[in-house]
Amino acid sequence: MNGALPAGGAADEFPRRVTPEILDELPASDPRARRSRADLRRINRIMAAITWLKRGLTLVASARPRGVVELGAGDGTLALRLARSLGNAWIGTHLTLLDLEPSVAPKTADAIRACGWTLEVVAADALDWLARPRRERVGVVFANLFVHHFESERLTRLLGGIAARADAFVCCEPRRSRFALAGSRLLGLIGCNDVTRHDAVVSVHAGFRDDEIGTAWRAAVADGWTLNEAAAGAFSHLFVARRDE
Repeated sequence: MNGALPAGGAADEFPRRVTPEILDELPASDPRARRSRADLRRINRIMAAITWLKRGLTLVASARPRGVVELGAGDGTLALRLARSLGNAWIGTHLTLLDLEPSVAPKTADAIRACGWTLEVVAADALDWLARPRRERVGVVFANLFVHHFESERLTRLLGGIAARADAFVCCEPRRSRFALAGSRLLGLIGCNDVTRHDAVVSVHAGFRDDEIGTAWRAAVADGWTLNEAAAGAFSHLFVARRDE
């Protein structure tokens, strides 16, 4: 992206820290979890997740890819919005929604299929799924607010597994900055519940800045990839990796 993405907000130095998030520990059917997922849909709009993911996907795929996998897909509503945004050029895409405990409602699945996409919902741990042997690579793996859950050896395994199984990877993550941290502490003002308020602060502390994902990628993956990484608006951080031809 080479600076094409606006920086937005302060980017003061403070160390990355990964700690557990409440939503990850709650059953998908828990009322607090359902409320928090609704909060996340609003937060994704504030963070312009679809805008940044679409920009990343169009950078790595000039035509419809063989298949698309979303890691940490949750209820599938973000993938639905993305499918609608990508329009006719991506009709026929095969989408895999992967989550440890997916909560994709039938109406969401039907709406994705109505976009002309085929759909598979997989309940699996991302690291385990990526480690399974496959005959061919998937076209694109993408993730939203997912990679920041990983650090050290698990982050290396995640990025290495993606590189082994995909031709491209796009992720939109929390931006680790003082400005984003201040914003995360104000989510109660828009009615977010206790789970979301806690997890938002934790997510910013676990987020990324500068070229941190790229540095981890290069440590885990051999040469042969083009990487782009930049701040994406005031609250997001976008990373794009594309296998060289």
